Amino acid sequence: MKRVVSIVVLLSLVACDLQSEVDALSSMRDKELVWVFAQFNVREESDGLESYYYYGQVSKKLYQAVSYNEISSGFILLKNARYWGENDLIYEYKDIKNSGDIVFRIENIVKVELINVEPIAGKGYEQFEEPKDVVPDEPDQVPPTEQQLEGSPNRLGKPGSGQGLAG
Repeated sequence: MKRVVSIVVLLSLVACDLQSEVDALSSMRDKELVWVFAQFNVREESDGLESYYYYGQVSKKLYQAVSYNEISSGFILLKNARYWGENDLIYEYKDIKNSGDIVFRIENIVKVELINVEPIAGKGYEQFEEPKDVVPDEPDQVPPTEQQLEGSPNRLGKPGSGQGLAG
């Protein structure tokens, strides 16, 4: 009897992982893609841990399933992948040897975040920073103050002053 219960429990555990794998596979086929930044920690043969940082397009459906912890195993396909390289610049993964797509195990995801814009290869993180307020260099680009306007001819006049086109 213990043997039967053990087999049933084992099969149910395997089936859970199998279902997660099937869900991940079907989600990857979704045509709607979103840009993400992802960090993966992958075990190396020497028992070390290697971290990988990639930008890429993933299925929106798969991104949501991973984000909501609905899928915990399977594979994630990063299309049009880009990576951090030398001098803190972003490089295309696509070259003569690689198609530009890369697959990781979902279990290796440490962090995944949705980004609003496609990362540009050859640029660094500054492309994702908020633009700073631009301060005009030229004094004539600064809007005139009210005191400066008082001395200048004003064809429309000030509101409530009785001056204007007719006055």
